[in-house]
Amino acid sequence: MVLEGFRNMLGFIQKNTVRHWLIVAVLNLLIVAGFGLLMRLKTIFPLTWVNQKYIMHAHSHFAFSGWVSHALMVLMLMAIFRLRANDPLPSRYQYIITANLLASFGMLVCFTLQGYGLYAIIFSTLTLFISFIFAGIGWRDIGRSTIPSVVKYWFKAALFFSALSSLGTFSLVRLMATQQLDPLKQLASVYFYLHFQYNGWFLFVCLGLFLYWLYGSSGVVACSKRLFWLFFSCVIPAYFLSVLWWKAFPDWLYVIVVATVLLQLGIWLRFVRQVFLSFREGNALQAINPTTKIIWTGIMGAIFLKILLQAASVIPSLSQLVYGYRPIVIAYLHLVLLVIISLFIVGFAFQMHILHLNKIVHRWMMGLAIGVVLNEFVLMLQGIGGLVRVYVPYTNHFLVLAAGIIVISVCGILWKQRNFQ
Repeated sequence: MVLEGFRNMLGFIQKNTVRHWLIVAVLNLLIVAGFGLLMRLKTIFPLTWVNQKYIMHAHSHFAFSGWVSHALMVLMLMAIFRLRANDPLPSRYQYIITANLLASFGMLVCFTLQGYGLYAIIFSTLTLFISFIFAGIGWRDIGRSTIPSVVKYWFKAALFFSALSSLGTFSLVRLMATQQLDPLKQLASVYFYLHFQYNGWFLFVCLGLFLYWLYGSSGVVACSKRLFWLFFSCVIPAYFLSVLWWKAFPDWLYVIVVATVLLQLGIWLRFVRQVFLSFREGNALQAINPTTKIIWTGIMGAIFLKILLQAASVIPSLSQLVYGYRPIVIAYLHLVLLVIISLFIVGFAFQMHILHLNKIVHRWMMGLAIGVVLNEFVLMLQGIGGLVRVYVPYTNHFLVLAAGIIVISVCGILWKQRNFQ
């Protein structure tokens, strides 16, 4: 009986469709948002049963693995195998996705209950090794895919940066194991992981998915291989923007970092120009739904802002001030993870008809966007106010409001999916 039950469970896992896994991803986004709301409430009300530090670790780790990485894995597989919303993923990936989810929920529970304890570290390590397995198998299947070669480049680069980011984690573990408690070395290791996750794994998958959709809608490849390699070449040197505060930073490396920032801005302008030309040549502009058009237009502006902020950080004194000041770092991380990556994923799911979209869902999506933008604005205001030593009243209250809007909007989006076949 136990064996039969196990077989039935495996059979159920193998039948899960792209839509099923994306709805699970949005449910995970709701959990992330719920934990974020709990942290905001803790700043106003004396919730003695809430350990702020534990909740923060659970929130951030689950956001990476349970929400963003899970969603990007599913969407990348959909593109690689040219699947539709109701098509199941290949069985080998069903097990990988399931394993990642189980490990992610294990992290969520353990970080919530014990913070950086043994079991939380075990589940974190499991998600890391699962990402290696996904990258290894995915690399092979990308090579066999019939998608345009330049899209393959973006996806392979994303897997490369996903694996590379783990060096930051291993470095942090080594520092702790050898009792090297230098906070600057630990901070450099954390920033290494974050940089190659945000600007590598997350961003490259999203741009690859966008190019995949654009090619399917217009038949035009909007990005040349040369432009891709320029993008790729900027990612590694851009990491050093995060550690300009390091003592005795070499002059020659500083020159490379400044050149990288300027090159990034030029590349992004060129990329946007090619995208608009592709819209003119094909039918992509007519194919894009109004909701996604609004969201993606805002994301383009957010990426410009991200690059401009990176450009400003080439000033060593400003970099030392900003990267050492937590509210500014939190604001920047939310700009990338929430405004750029999360809104892109949800917009892409609507555009590919994975998630149901009607007038009511459109309103909920606009509510989500408003909540995300309000959250980012208040975080920036709070960070800048702290830097110039000006107290901005009621910022914590507005952050609670923003988090509440996000939670309610995600609930609305999920609720309207229940009858969608």
